[in-house]
Parts: sequence; structure tokens; C-alpha cells
Amino acid sequence: MTQRRTASVPTDCWYAVAESSAVGRSLTALRALDRPVVLYRTEDGRAVALEDRCAHRAYPLSAGALVGDDVRCGLCGFVYDVDGQCVGVPTQSRVPFGASVSSYPVQESAGVVWVWFGEPGRSRLHRVPELPWLGADGWASVSGEADVAAGYLLLHESFADVTQVPFVAPEISPTVLGSQPPPLDVVVTETTVSLHREFAPAPLPQWQAAMLGVAADVPFATSQEGFFLSPAAWVDHWDVTGPDGRVARLRFTQLVTPLGAGRSRVMWRVSRDFAVGDAQADGTVAAMFRDYYGRVMSAMETAQRVLDVDGPGPEVNVSADVAAVKVREIVTGMLAEETPYSVVRTRRARV
Repeated sequence: MTQRRTASVPTDCWYAVAESSAVGRSLTALRALDRPVVLYRTEDGRAVALEDRCAHRAYPLSAGALVGDDVRCGLCGFVYDVDGQCVGVPTQSRVPFGASVSSYPVQESAGVVWVWFGEPGRSRLHRVPELPWLGADGWASVSGEADVAAGYLLLHESFADVTQVPFVAPEISPTVLGSQPPPLDVVVTETTVSLHREFAPAPLPQWQAAMLGVAADVPFATSQEGFFLSPAAWVDHWDVTGPDGRVARLRFTQLVTPLGAGRSRVMWRVSRDFAVGDAQADGTVAAMFRDYYGRVMSAMETAQRVLDVDGPGPEVNVSADVAAVKVREIVTGMLAEETPYSVVRTRRARV
């Protein structure tokens, strides 16, 4: 019988594994997609990602040393180049056949190191998510990251539903979410989901009104857009327009990397095009959203514990869930496409 054995995490995707500033001329160990990875930079500054396990014995390469652009195992002295090929063995002149470790394609964009864990040749067919506001002139960003005891799909489903914000963090919630929001317009492609809705004019949250220097009761029209760019990235756009036509923009960037079963790393960025260069505003936004994302992660960890103990069960969806439902459908399709057919031997019952 032919059967599909489906994985739980798509590998045909660029995942954000570290901030560019955190990778240098030292060996940095991390995990991603339940794999050990070691990161470093070559002498000319290129980021490299290798499997963090020597081919000779079960010893992490990250516990070794850099020798030029190569990595030397700290236990047996095997030396590996940037392509993961063993190029030196201290006890003999000939390198053993098959002595290599996995080398993963790497790109850098928006101040982030992205790694591809799928079939290397397919990496050229996919682009790293475009996040042009990160590091751009006229924008200010605050950031944070955390390891979370929750699966990546739970996190994406949370990011896809902003109607949770008034209950998770009411003090920062946009005023327009305080009543029944307008319906979503959702567009789905083979690998992405986008949503859009327009809110009637309403006063801004107090913190945002203060940064814009407007009275707390001035009504602003709000436009929300959300984008599932890949299993590694969810982005939200919040634009508000005042009675005088003034527009203020917020961008929320959530980069999600599965670590293992029920565990993920989230790198978040909150970017704005107002109060740029204002250190006090930076501090206020950083503190607010560090607290907000902490609450979101805590809530998702609680949900993950329920799933771990009781398993999945029937769930009721509402109209606000349409984007989250589509995200799950896309990921299911990606996993099925990546999973090869295998032959499973079965015993025919005797009748």
C-alpha cells in the first residue's frame, strides 16, 4: 500500500533564526525545526549555517573552534568547510567517504538571518519575506524575542485574530475593537492569506493620541491589513487617518520559527512612522508591547498545555476566524506537497 507520512512543519520556507547583529566570528548554537544548528560568519562577513553535530561522533561543532572560514570539532579535530564537507582529519591524510554535515542556505534581510531547511535547490524558488519598513528612513522600531512553549500554528492563529486584543491587553487595544468589528475581506493564494477591513472613525488609544499630539476625543478612521506571508511570518498594518487627512502608520512584524513539538521562537517588531527619533516614545512603545507579547505568549502556552493534556477536540469557528482557518489549510497543503509517498507493507487478513 502507498501511504503519505506527513511532517508537522513545512521545510520549504525561509525561517528567521537570529538577528544579524547576534552572528559574528564565533560559533553560535541554536535549534530550529528540531535540528541543531551552528551559525557563524566567514572572514568576509558571510553568514553560514551548518548542522551542529560532528559526522564522526555525537559532539556539537559549536563547542569547537573557527579556523579561518572552517569549523574544527572540539572533540575529534575533524574540520568542516562552509559547505559542510569534511576537509581535514587529524589522524589520517584521507578524508573518510561521506564525512559531511548539512549546510543550509542563508540569506540576510531586514536585520535578520534567514535559513532554509528544505531541499537546498528549491531555496532559489522562494523569496525571503519583504519587510521594507524595518531599518528604513522615517520609521522607528522596537523589538523583542522569546522562546514559547506553544506550536507555531497556535501563534499564527492568534496573530490572525486581533479581536483577542481587548481581552488579552485592554489597555493598549485600539478603541475600534471595543465593539463588534466590521467583517473581514480575505484573499487567499496557494501559499498566502491577506485580510482587510475598514473601521468607522473613533478616538485613538490614549498612548497613540499622545504621541501624535492630538486630543483624546479626535476621531480617526482605521484601516487594518494582515498578511500570512509564510509559516515564518505574519505582518499587520494599522493605518489611522485624522479629520485633516493626516495618516499615521503602524507595522507589526511577527517572525515565527518552530523549535520542536509544541515549541517556537518568536521575534517581534513594532514599527511606526510617527514620533520618530523620540526616545521617550521608543521606551513607551517598547514597554507596552513587550508586556503585550508576553501576555499573548502566556495565553498560547496555556492553550498548548490543554492540547498536550487533552488532545484536539471539536472547536466552533466564527467569522473572525476565517483567516486563521485558511492559514491552517495552507500549511496542511504545504506539508502534503513536501511529503513523499512511501511504500508501507501490510498483511492481508485471511478470510
